[in-house]
Amino acid sequence: MKRKTVMVFALSLLASAVFAAEGSEAVRNGKFTETGAPPKNAKGVVGTQWAKNWNCAGAAELKEGKIHLSSGVIYQLLSLPGDGRQYLLKAEIKASAMQGKQGVLNARMSSCIRQNPNTPFSHAIQKKFGPFKLGDAVRSYQFEFKIEPYEQGYLYIGESNAVIESVSVMMEPAAEK
Repeated sequence: MKRKTVMVFALSLLASAVFAAEGSEAVRNGKFTETGAPPKNAKGVVGTQWAKNWNCAGAAELKEGKIHLSSGVIYQLLSLPGDGRQYLLKAEIKASAMQGKQGVLNARMSSCIRQNPNTPFSHAIQKKFGPFKLGDAVRSYQFEFKIEPYEQGYLYIGESNAVIESVSVMMEPAAEK
């Protein structure tokens, strides 16, 4: 029993170290290259193919490897370590307006502190970024924020008339005070 406990603890530490390595990506499939059938609970997805690991509440379509979001949001549960450390997250969204339209993009992290994994998720913490006015050309929209120890949450991206090319959220341990 002792040996098993020590082994589980060692594997847990190793997983945390690998996960929290400087420059870890918190978003899965941020370039929308992995596709499959839309999730059953995705509301407003047009077509038979959708970016894996992403969900939608609005009107969107995956075309030529880009998400065309007419209205609403796309979202994903971020891959965060949920350990006792604070992290700095550096986000980048590459996007443009739909052809012939004025586009606007907002992003937000909706999260909560969950030291005990059995604690129900809540949207108690809201961190908002934008609005970013989209133009005809693809631009990089960047923002950064800190997450507290044991913070877990979703990244929501949306508004209207956006063509989203990629999403990246790089994570690194926050500097000690």
